[in-house]
Amino acid sequence: MSDFPTDPPTPRRSSGRRNSDALLRRVVELAHLGWWQTHITSTTDLSQNTTIWSDETYRIFGHEPRSFTPTTENFFAQIPPDEHATIGEAVARAFGGDGDYHIEHRVLRPDGTVRIVEERAVLERDASGQPVRFVGTVLDVTDRRRIEAALKGTDAGARLLAQIVESSQDAIVSAALDGVITTWNPAAERAFGWKASEMIGRPASTFTPTDREFELQECFELIVQGKPKGTYESVRLRRDGSLVDVAISASPIFDADGTTVLGVAAILRDITQQKRIAAQVRHAQRLESVGRLAGGVAHDFNNLLMAITGYAELIRMDLPTDAPQQEDVRALLASAERGARLTRQLLAFGRRQVLNPVPLDVNTVLRDIEGVLRPLTGADVTMRLTLSREPASVRADRAQLEQVVVNLVANARDAMPHGGVLDIETSVTDVGAQQQGAGQPGRYVRLVVKDTGIGMDAETQSRLFEPFFTTKPRGTSTGMGLATTYGIVKQSGGFVTVESTEGAGTTMRIYLPAVDAATRSEPETEVENSETGQTVLVVEDDPAVRSSTRAMLERLRYVVLDAETPTDALALARLHNGPIDVLLTDIMLPEMPGTRLADLVAQLRPEIRVVRMSGFPGTVDLLPDSAARHSFLQKPFSADTLARAIGAALAK
Repeated sequence: MSDFPTDPPTPRRSSGRRNSDALLRRVVELAHLGWWQTHITSTTDLSQNTTIWSDETYRIFGHEPRSFTPTTENFFAQIPPDEHATIGEAVARAFGGDGDYHIEHRVLRPDGTVRIVEERAVLERDASGQPVRFVGTVLDVTDRRRIEAALKGTDAGARLLAQIVESSQDAIVSAALDGVITTWNPAAERAFGWKASEMIGRPASTFTPTDREFELQECFELIVQGKPKGTYESVRLRRDGSLVDVAISASPIFDADGTTVLGVAAILRDITQQKRIAAQVRHAQRLESVGRLAGGVAHDFNNLLMAITGYAELIRMDLPTDAPQQEDVRALLASAERGARLTRQLLAFGRRQVLNPVPLDVNTVLRDIEGVLRPLTGADVTMRLTLSREPASVRADRAQLEQVVVNLVANARDAMPHGGVLDIETSVTDVGAQQQGAGQPGRYVRLVVKDTGIGMDAETQSRLFEPFFTTKPRGTSTGMGLATTYGIVKQSGGFVTVESTEGAGTTMRIYLPAVDAATRSEPETEVENSETGQTVLVVEDDPAVRSSTRAMLERLRYVVLDAETPTDALALARLHNGPIDVLLTDIMLPEMPGTRLADLVAQLRPEIRVVRMSGFPGTVDLLPDSAARHSFLQKPFSADTLARAIGAALAK
């Protein structure tokens, strides 16, 4: 179970993503903030819905983590009956249009103790407006409420009050009605950096940003009337001038008779980590949404490219090999391949790309994306590319390697706000066991990205690859670029070193295990046309793709049957009198997935071979157990690639 809301896990997740998730879980634990989510099946019978609690939520309710599966029934079993209606009304308001709620209620723990918790929840809806799930947080505020009650007590509780104030983990500050600070506890010293001796006697505006001083006025206007100021979120200043996010609740301080207001007592809780976690959750959800959008765009765009590629291939096959139009067709096919590469980059951005480590030459990758890198650096940065004379061959995922280079170049550009020189170099080198940061000794391809920028101090370098760490202005960076880079390199069996001096630039070195250049890619083989007239059943719902694929197969001398839907395909498989040797099916089809169709066709024709095709690489992992039985063909594909895929299937 995750410590923050997430969709069900995908079959594969990068190590960088897993490390980021682990860090988020650890931060949530340190903040003692529980998360929960309820997937909504019914809005009237809540017992039908599925609920997940984080480990911290179990602890807040007095249970060992994951000791039982949470349900609506066992949740309400721990809520005093007189508070059931309040919670039910809050949920009803959320369903009715509010979309969220913020309430406090008591929890009856199994050991007999009673705790007060603060709950915040947001209702998520799908595109049609139907409720999909609740995502919420739960925080134990018992101690905070006890402190507030003690601050309102009489002199009889003064000793207890003093002990509570001194030992509180929340900052407690009191002030007279003229705004002069009278109490500043140790937690306030830790949170804001000033000692009590420095703050007592100074105005409360000392640690209040100028643009938030209106809050003080509003608070005191309520306090002089004997009214508390409810909990609200704001920011306050630290001694070093930085800002800290806080949740503030303020109450009036009365005299012994309880009639005259003497001042105000405020409890301030540092919620910087909590807000950061919430922001990262929202960011992760946005990335997931972008990933889903990228998948849909990739599928449709690759189908379009498939039609273009297919018809271009047909023209190429019809033309004499020495025809001048062959050059035009090659240019058209090259443009289609660039479009396919852009789609892969979009999928990599959304983390929907299937991991596909293959032997490749780092020099070739750099030359291919040089046109993207130069505009990225800006006109005031001179980029110099120095590539090794020998092949710089590694085994890696091309999209991930491109992402590493783009991340490093973008980081170097940001380090040169007034321009400079950016050097990108490759070499092949032997790495010994004693080299700093090295993995296994051996031969490595070294990728160097060197800038003449502002450099970094030692403390920044020590945290450089931490997720969410950034030195850039607040709100301008997620702090994930170099963390992602580090994860990709480590996942590929490599390591990273950094050298930097303030004012003298930074050198980042990426080491990836070298592979034999001779195994870098499979040799192109001449495609021989089928002479035996094997039959291929093509199932594709896009008419242009179906037509071009059929035409290519017929030029390759296959007998072709085609179908638009799984229903049509099953009818052909059942009624066709002759053999059907290969099923070539798109994975994303109306009525059912292509993988399910393949299983049904195999029941009718057990000897049939299957080749799956898709414009969305993520669909390869929908049924990973079928990978051994089915070949996969990525759209767009050439006639040669199609012929090899069909030939390989027939050879199984």
